[in-house]
Amino acid sequence: MNDEALVRAFRNGSDEAFTELVRRHSRPLTTMILRITRDEEEAKDISQTVFMKAYTGLSRFIMASSFKTWLYSIALNAVRDHLRRRRPQISSEDVEGLADHAASTGERLDRARMLKRVREAIEDLPRKQRLTLEMRIYEGMEYSRIAASLGGTAGGARANFFHAVKALRQRLGEEE
Repeated sequence: MNDEALVRAFRNGSDEAFTELVRRHSRPLTTMILRITRDEEEAKDISQTVFMKAYTGLSRFIMASSFKTWLYSIALNAVRDHLRRRRPQISSEDVEGLADHAASTGERLDRARMLKRVREAIEDLPRKQRLTLEMRIYEGMEYSRIAASLGGTAGGARANFFHAVKALRQRLGEEE
C-alpha cells in the first residue's frame, strides 16, 4: 500500500495506517532532523512533535503534494522553530566517530579533520542552499520535492544545489 492509500485509510478510521506511515518515514525523517540539529535527543523529540502534528493535521492535508513532502515541510518548520530557541552549535565529536577504525591513527585523524572542515563549510552555507544540499545528498530527494518542502520551484532548488556545491568547492579548495 502506498502513502496515498495509507492516508485515505487513516481518514477512514484506520489508526494502523498512520502507524505504518510512521514506520516508513520515522528513521529518514529523524536522520534529516539530526543532520540539522546535531543532537540525537533533540532530533527524536522534534520527530515525535512532527508526527503528532501530522496526526492531528492529516485530516486537513489536501494531498496536492506527496505525504513525504508534506511531512518534511512540517519537520523543517519544527526544526526552524527549535533552532530559533537555541544557538546553533558545531560539534566535531560525531565526525571523529565516523573515521574508519581499520585505518591508522594518523589516517583517522586526517579523515576526521577533513570531515569537520566539510561539515563546517556546509554549516556556513546560506540556509536554503544548506537544506537543499542536505535533502538532495542525504535524503536523495528530487528537486521538485525539495522545492515543495522549502518553497519555490524545482529550477530554484537545482540552482540552490549548484551554488551550494560551487561554494563548497571554492571554500575547501582555498583551505588546501
